[in-house]
Amino acid sequence: MPATDDPPLIFWGRCRSGRRWFWTANEYDGADAHGWADTPDAASRQANAAALRLAAGRYANISVLHGVATQKLRQLNAAKQAAKAPKSARTGAVPPPDPIGYLYAVEPGRYRLDDETWIPAKVVQFPIAKKTPKRIYYLRPRFLYMPGPDWEPGYIDRQALERHGSVYVPHWLSLFAEPPEIPKRAPAPDLKELKTAMAAAHPDRGGSSEAFIAARDRYLRAKARAA
Repeated sequence: MPATDDPPLIFWGRCRSGRRWFWTANEYDGADAHGWADTPDAASRQANAAALRLAAGRYANISVLHGVATQKLRQLNAAKQAAKAPKSARTGAVPPPDPIGYLYAVEPGRYRLDDETWIPAKVVQFPIAKKTPKRIYYLRPRFLYMPGPDWEPGYIDRQALERHGSVYVPHWLSLFAEPPEIPKRAPAPDLKELKTAMAAAHPDRGGSSEAFIAARDRYLRAKARAA
């Protein structure tokens, strides 16, 4: 009987980490493995072997994508730095009682995980703690959808904000000087189109690691919602 599910997507990659080489292998929304090796060849062998272990005898799409190693290493280093920080910094800052202003962002609409209820997008605001001629310092929630007491400091380029009205914070959100208009909800994406876009973004077809990772995430999120 032919399988009805798509084969799992497993990626492995390596990147330099000081004098050694870091490697990782991961299955989307599944298990992952990582480690270090003394040479790039050794890192590749260990990463490939880990990918085969993650496949566990299943037919799987295993691809080499070194960007996943860079991404994983950054996450590990960030966690290590957070563990070294003072307890007060790890638990998050408290929003100032009298902020000198606010920055604004659009919290994207999303499906609630427990019952798949659609939660519409909304405008959220983050207090400004300080302004200098070059920067605007503000507080934002450590977790986007959990704006409770766990906040962390951030800053943006003041001149860019005043010039364009908004500034994009990498891997987070666009911040606006004024409350933005919430875009209308787009129709459900076509899985076939997303899969084609993911394939076109692969480095082997002229794309980049970053573009492929973003396209893969869009496809798999849409697939999970459709399921």
